[in-house]
Amino acid sequence: MGARRGAAGPLQDSPFPLMPDWDAADSPWHAAYPEHVPPRVEFPVVRVERLLEAATVRYPDRIALHYFRTSWTYLELYDRVRMVAGSLKKLGIGTGDRVLLALPNQPEFVVAWFALHTIGAEPVPANPLMSGSELAALARKCGVKAALGLDVRMKPVAEMAAMIDLPLLVETSLATHLPMHLRVPYLLQRTLAGTARASDVTRKLPFDSLYRIGRPLVSPAIDDVHCPAVLQPTGGTTGTPKVAVLTHRNLCANVAQLHAWCQMEPGRETFLSVLPFFHVYGATCAMLSPLAGGSTLVLQARFDAARTLRLMQQHRPGVALLVPFMIASLNDEMRKRGVRLDGLRLCMSGASALSHDVAAEFEELTGARILEGFGLSEASPVTHSNPSDGTARVGTIGLPLPGTNVRLVDLETGTTEVPPGEVGELTIRGPQIMQGYLDAPDETAIALRDGWLHTGDLARMSGDGFFEIVDRKKDMIITGGLNVYPSEVEEVLAGHPSVLRCAVVGVEDRHYGEKVCAWVVPAKGCRVDFDVLRNFCRAQMSGYKVPREFHECRELPESFLGKVRRVELRQKSA
Repeated sequence: MGARRGAAGPLQDSPFPLMPDWDAADSPWHAAYPEHVPPRVEFPVVRVERLLEAATVRYPDRIALHYFRTSWTYLELYDRVRMVAGSLKKLGIGTGDRVLLALPNQPEFVVAWFALHTIGAEPVPANPLMSGSELAALARKCGVKAALGLDVRMKPVAEMAAMIDLPLLVETSLATHLPMHLRVPYLLQRTLAGTARASDVTRKLPFDSLYRIGRPLVSPAIDDVHCPAVLQPTGGTTGTPKVAVLTHRNLCANVAQLHAWCQMEPGRETFLSVLPFFHVYGATCAMLSPLAGGSTLVLQARFDAARTLRLMQQHRPGVALLVPFMIASLNDEMRKRGVRLDGLRLCMSGASALSHDVAAEFEELTGARILEGFGLSEASPVTHSNPSDGTARVGTIGLPLPGTNVRLVDLETGTTEVPPGEVGELTIRGPQIMQGYLDAPDETAIALRDGWLHTGDLARMSGDGFFEIVDRKKDMIITGGLNVYPSEVEEVLAGHPSVLRCAVVGVEDRHYGEKVCAWVVPAKGCRVDFDVLRNFCRAQMSGYKVPREFHECRELPESFLGKVRRVELRQKSA
């Protein structure tokens, strides 16, 4: 990568200088890059807390984040980080210790995340909606020494603390940031949630006390860029729960790649940060990367289309990081209210495929350009994006980011590269790829082979390097020895006017091995006729791809990023 190791001090005016005069003919996608994007990026490898420190040196008086009544400059944010770091250190949290963050997007998440890095500790982000037993399983796996939770969701965090005899528990609150008309119902919600009791061995403190317990930490505790920065829970490339170990070098590399690709103007951008920070997509793209560039974050703890639209009208962010269901929800809200959004210039979309119609409507209502891309937790997370120069291709994930190498390999051996136009498993190599899975050498050996991350995603590449995701390897259905890609069947089904949403899964079948099964959410006011749908599919695809079973449902089970939980549908279909 041409990275310079050991650069620990604040970066200069351009945080990630481009590497000039590099031969762009090495890979087919380099020729399709916009003129401003180099094939590689030269960047000083630093720990992530140094990125915030450098931004503070350059933009001390610029607003770093907005959250309702709270607005902090970079200097105010950095001072809070140093104060909390000093207090956590005095409370016994040190280098290599792991701390669970079961928090939404709130100012305290940002402070705690950078404070933990400053003392050399390792954050373990967790969805605050997880149950106590789920949190306990994650905490045991990672060996956490402390945890932070939100007051209205403190009961499961306290249950977790009691299950594992956690030494330290810190409680945050949104109340101090909220205006009165929101604070009153929030405080009522907190009262109804009840008091959360941990075990007698657990010391419980309010977050605000961390601003005064210890002395501010003058400088970061260590400068090792190869140690873990984040222990990121993930389903992994095989779908079983694991923890991806992402180093400071991984995160720094991905930030550098994003800066080179998107060409943001340092110290002048405003980002809508509604993607959850407990997921690496939100943490890297909606928090770390913009802060490294001196941008202002507009935080929202939980996505709500009406509230998000009002925030965007108030703060006029130029960049928004979203997922398809958020984009579709904002479309509905703008259409319902008869309004347009001004000021938005760029929207990055990931996590799942974006409908052409949804994308076109959003771009028409906002004037923004949508860059659909691809990433995964094991890659910090971004590996691909469509270019921002008007050459984006709808239905693709775009081109590999600078410094990222990609190849498609056969499904049988995983070693033979397939030619352009053919489907293969997407494998990726680059500085953003994880160190491995925590305490899971066998799983790591499956995912990482000879330096290549085997993603489990099936894709095809055009002759000039644009990639298209076909499906997940584990979701591919083999019926009668023939391959069926669920996304292909879903695309056909979604074209019928009676279908609002659909998902296709493979279900075990004694005769064919697997049978194709479709779950359908009817369009409003429509009745779904399965015989009509079956004939509709037969007219547009080979017979073996047509679903043998149909099920109607009111909604599809989804993750917090809008991904369909196919495993639940398989279980229901069996």
